[in-house]
Amino acid sequence: MAERRARGEEFASRVNRAAELLAGGARPAAARRAIEQEFLLSARQALRYVRAAQESPDGVAVPEVTATFTVRLPVSVIAAARVGAVRRGEGLGALTAAALRGHLAREGRSPGGSAG
Repeated sequence: MAERRARGEEFASRVNRAAELLAGGARPAAARRAIEQEFLLSARQALRYVRAAQESPDGVAVPEVTATFTVRLPVSVIAAARVGAVRRGEGLGALTAAALRGHLAREGRSPGGSAG
């Protein structure tokens, strides 16, 4: 059975914890053991987080939680958005989020806050 990979917030918190341990003077092997025990991971999984922490000693950004919503758009707009996303090397969701953030900024509204 394949192991589930940590995504988003879970991945970032584990890498950041490993970075904390390394910054505190722990050797990589000790940090691996600590991560393994703290998050109940295999040695191999824990080592992934320690290596990621070594590449990003200041830690990594914790991504904002996302949700799905459906909108109806003209087919031509969707096609153009897909082309734009590919050109930017990102997904359609990231392109849409950037466009909405830009629109909200021009309107003088904060893109953060609670949905309602």
